[in-house]
Amino acid sequence: MVLKETYSKGRGVNGIVLAFISLHALVVGIVQVQWSSPERLGISIVARDRRDEISRCLESSLQARLRFEVRLCSRRSMWFDHCEDTRAELHTVEFDEVTESYRVVTDRFGDKLEAIAVGIPARVDAISSATTVNEMPLRFIAREAQESDASRGAYVQVRTIFTCRGEVNRTIAHLSRIITFGLVNVVENSAPWSDFSLHPPK
Repeated sequence: MVLKETYSKGRGVNGIVLAFISLHALVVGIVQVQWSSPERLGISIVARDRRDEISRCLESSLQARLRFEVRLCSRRSMWFDHCEDTRAELHTVEFDEVTESYRVVTDRFGDKLEAIAVGIPARVDAISSATTVNEMPLRFIAREAQESDASRGAYVQVRTIFTCRGEVNRTIAHLSRIITFGLVNVVENSAPWSDFSLHPPK
């Protein structure tokens, strides 16, 4: 499958906005990746499959965390595919009783910027924000490696890791890893890697 964009008009806070949507539904495990601009300089990610988990976590007055992990890979005919080191962005959401709104914190690791915190009144909007990466530049994902993102065989791998903080305390989580020889982590729920092609076939 290939990332392509079409254009549609929708109502936003500032009126008419331009949406870039993949012609092909690049959805694996309901994780969707699409171009964030017509210049194809970055991607956006939506993890719809995590929304129910986050909702259940918030209903229990707990803190939900969703970690997006992304890496740029290139196919090699004579050897295993090569992948750059993983980039990560952490989204945290919890209910703030003082402001009576949901506090969503976004922290992209490695970009040298401070984490961004916003208050969102409606739970559904907070969950939507927590499960969406609006734009992640390919240059950032590639770690400035020009030859990687220019490769015709380049593709992006994406996965999410969900944690409901407070669901299991640290002692129980540590004991569970010892008992199962580290094979099971009862705190984190990791999705498998999903591949998304960046270039159309010739």
